[in-house]
Amino acid sequence: MEKKRFLKLFLIAAVTIAIWNIPAPAGLEVETWHIVALYLGLLLGLVIKPFSEPIITLIIVGIAAMFMDTSILLKGYGNNMAWFIAMVTIVCTAFVKTGLGRRIAYNLLLKSGKNTLSLGYIMVFTDLVLSPATGSNSSRTSIIYPIFQNIAEGTGSSAKNAPRKLGAYLTVLMYASSQGTSALFLTGMATNAITVSLITEMLGITLTWGTWFLASIVPVGLFLLLAPYVIYKIYPPELKSLDDIKPLAQKGLKELGAVTSAEKKLFVLFLLAILGWMFGPKLPVVNLSMQVVGFVFLALVLLLDVLDWNDVMAAKGAWSIFIWYGAFYGIASALSSAGFYTWLADQLGVVLDLSQMNGMAVTVILVLVSLAVRYFFVSNSAFVASFYPVLFSLAVNTKANPMVVGLLLAFFASFGALLTHYGNGAGLITFASDYVPQKDFWRVGTIMVAMALVIFFLIGLPYWKLIGLW
Repeated sequence: MEKKRFLKLFLIAAVTIAIWNIPAPAGLEVETWHIVALYLGLLLGLVIKPFSEPIITLIIVGIAAMFMDTSILLKGYGNNMAWFIAMVTIVCTAFVKTGLGRRIAYNLLLKSGKNTLSLGYIMVFTDLVLSPATGSNSSRTSIIYPIFQNIAEGTGSSAKNAPRKLGAYLTVLMYASSQGTSALFLTGMATNAITVSLITEMLGITLTWGTWFLASIVPVGLFLLLAPYVIYKIYPPELKSLDDIKPLAQKGLKELGAVTSAEKKLFVLFLLAILGWMFGPKLPVVNLSMQVVGFVFLALVLLLDVLDWNDVMAAKGAWSIFIWYGAFYGIASALSSAGFYTWLADQLGVVLDLSQMNGMAVTVILVLVSLAVRYFFVSNSAFVASFYPVLFSLAVNTKANPMVVGLLLAFFASFGALLTHYGNGAGLITFASDYVPQKDFWRVGTIMVAMALVIFFLIGLPYWKLIGLW
């Protein structure tokens, strides 16, 4: 074993064992503290990566099985979100196999502008158009990203061959865009409804769809307007001009020839999936949640012979992310069930006496705390449902304006997910393509969160004041 890998493994083991053997803090069971140690060890392993994510996960889970209940370690593999990410990643391979992805991509390339930046704006616009009626950014990403991934591959940019040529730029932009469109509309992400209900219950403020949109249109709209350009500058694609690509796109369409039967089948199923993700959750009789639509999509793709079992087994990205995310989600869920987040919130309440502080200072602290703890969460909904009651409780007896606190935390429920690749389903889908190394994914995401903070505090707050929201 090489020295660098050994040192990383030693650090993971040392941190996990050290925390494991520290006496459990008051208010926490010993078993819960052991889960905390395992979680932090796994998180450290995913960050410094002595092995790939699934390998380090299997190593840690395998060793931990000697000391912990395996039901805790394996719980996440029964989670519908872990399966959903795997299913849509598998279905994406159908667009490659049939050629439909390339056909759509080539046609989009022919209609795009002369440079890569214009292509980025087309992707953001596509996301924006779907966002009001698609209450899941995971669903939107699973619709949009495969198309633009095929565009990247059409230019010779794949995960293994020249990822920075185009694919890496589109990948990180897709994640940033998905979080922006989620924040723009109340119906852009299912978690928003949870946030609004908590704001109503705990802060006494009613946010309608119109109020949400009125508050978001300037700061979130500005974020979406800047995102393609900013990412173009901080994580630039090597391919700048599309002029030379358009003749290749025309040639590619000729090589594909007439639309095949498999493409027609997949296209119809694709349209049905879009309709299912947009309107399925609103149907009163049939259970067509986001996850159910994904499962049905894959089932029909297999039933109609668009994919076969060998294709399913060959989708390495899907099974890779299922292995590490399933374990990570399960352990995080065990922490929630054991009351760790409630305990953490209580400790924050003791440490943070905000009652005598300036209202804006309180607001800044609460937003920064909400971002700092995001590394502990592998789901937007879980984060909001378990931690926002704490933050709203801390805000109640302070000089902070309830509307400002409520709106900022509502919007940063989306933007905060950009800090990691596991904080939201859209991140998992894009990261699974392997175009972008984890350190770059986190670095660009952190810069985009910082940009969002600047926009909201320097432009959003004065705008809200101007229109009378506070």
